[in-house]
Amino acid sequence: MTAARRARTQGAPLPKRELRRKTARLLPVMPLDTLDSLRDSLWLWVALPALALAALALTLRGRAPQWRRFPAGLRALRASGDGVAPGLSGSLGMLGSFGAATAIGTATAVSLGGAGVLPWVWLFGVLVAPLRWGATLLAGTDAPGRGDARAAGSLPRRLLRMGAGFRPVGAALLLLTLATAFAWAGAAHAGAVDVVSEALLARPGTPFAAGAVVLGAALALAALASRGGATLLGWLAAAGLVTVLGAGAWAALADPAGAVAVLARAFGDAANGVEAAGPFTGALAGEIATAAALHVMMPQAATVGVEASAHALGSGIRGRAATAAALPLLQAVVATALVMAFVGSGAYRTRSEHTRPLVEGRFYTVPIATANDRAEGDRRYAGYVRLVGGTPRNPNLSFGFERGMVGDPTFELDGLPADLALEVQDGQPFRMMVNTTARTLENTAPARLAEVRVRGAMLPTGGALYAAGFEAAGGTTAAQLGLAALLALAVVGLAFWGLAAGRALPASAPRPAALVAGLLPAAGAGLALSGAVPGLLGVGGSLAAALA
Repeated sequence: MTAARRARTQGAPLPKRELRRKTARLLPVMPLDTLDSLRDSLWLWVALPALALAALALTLRGRAPQWRRFPAGLRALRASGDGVAPGLSGSLGMLGSFGAATAIGTATAVSLGGAGVLPWVWLFGVLVAPLRWGATLLAGTDAPGRGDARAAGSLPRRLLRMGAGFRPVGAALLLLTLATAFAWAGAAHAGAVDVVSEALLARPGTPFAAGAVVLGAALALAALASRGGATLLGWLAAAGLVTVLGAGAWAALADPAGAVAVLARAFGDAANGVEAAGPFTGALAGEIATAAALHVMMPQAATVGVEASAHALGSGIRGRAATAAALPLLQAVVATALVMAFVGSGAYRTRSEHTRPLVEGRFYTVPIATANDRAEGDRRYAGYVRLVGGTPRNPNLSFGFERGMVGDPTFELDGLPADLALEVQDGQPFRMMVNTTARTLENTAPARLAEVRVRGAMLPTGGALYAAGFEAAGGTTAAQLGLAALLALAVVGLAFWGLAAGRALPASAPRPAALVAGLLPAAGAGLALSGAVPGLLGVGGSLAAALA
């Protein structure tokens, strides 16, 4: 009996696949691949160029604050004064803006581009730093002529008090902050814990993710309610920072020679591309840059301006701004340790048993072995594929994902070997027919294509690579520490976004309204974990682009 049938007969909650199917019938949503394409286009062609221009302008205006103010930013972490200690607010700003989403994004970028993503990580850190410096300066003061320090604390607050010309911008920024906290921050952080926990423990990671969501929500409410709660959150962020750095350093230094080799080849790979290595088919230089931009820069840039709410908890406006300019470079250090762990251990090019959605891969008539092979359209299959018992009737077809082929693939629907037919164009299925009787195949809803899974020996990506990298570098203990570090990133990340959402409201807003806003990331995370709205992360990514 399938899980769905058991749920119907025993009155248990519907599993995610069944819930998604019912939701797809009721809600006429945009196809998921279209949502993802829209999000990626917004980031690549709108948000990132605009951010780069703004970063250049602020670098010139501030005389390179990311370098000039770096020592002052580190000194400010040890300062004292009114409010939350600068070291604690700085830790919150750093860990919250890095977050579980960036950790998993780094793993995804490495799975697509190997060591070549490392120079891009540092370039993005240099670019983001002046933006965080400028946002912290602006958010830390009231509008000119107003002079009420209690009304400061976030960019929306500042802009809403700057006069009629700026109020529409402030209102838009307020709405985008709340929407992004709900749709993107919640889905990204909870989803990261879910997939990594499942990869490490070989069982659903939803309980771990749900625990992170509950704790993150409680910490956000505590930080919004009192200075003591904000201080507690800062201390937890500092402890989480130590955990993340420790886990990354352990995994990276488990093989010092491999770690040093990553640094030696990173710039060459970024400029010239990565050669094929075993099942890893390599990557072109442009593909590496795109992977880094979408999976490393995007989650970090999504918090530009938002993290000013965390820094505003500290004392000393110029010291806070200097710290905000220094922290992106420290975030690059954390990301470097992760890249060294994933690449130095060889995990990114080692196949193991996994499952992934069918729609993320392609059918090939001739297997691909190098990055150039992927550009040869005549290798991609077009026609019909009949699956019986989970295996294609055409034994000459191969199946692969972005950077490697799948060994001995089997196809599953609802957890069982698939018995269906697919219509394929350019290697990708776009229509599915399922059995209605023993001899009849009928078309089914296009949304059901997303429910077909491919099982086999494949290269890990995203959460699976995060888990595999720590496990390969340091065994079970390192993998458990890596999971603990990710939990810390998710908890602090959710609390950080809850704090930012609550402080985005005007200071005159009722306290209950701020507390409700602080629960938005947890609400979005719960919705994402339920599977009721599969496209939530894609919508959230587009909102994050608009916010940035």
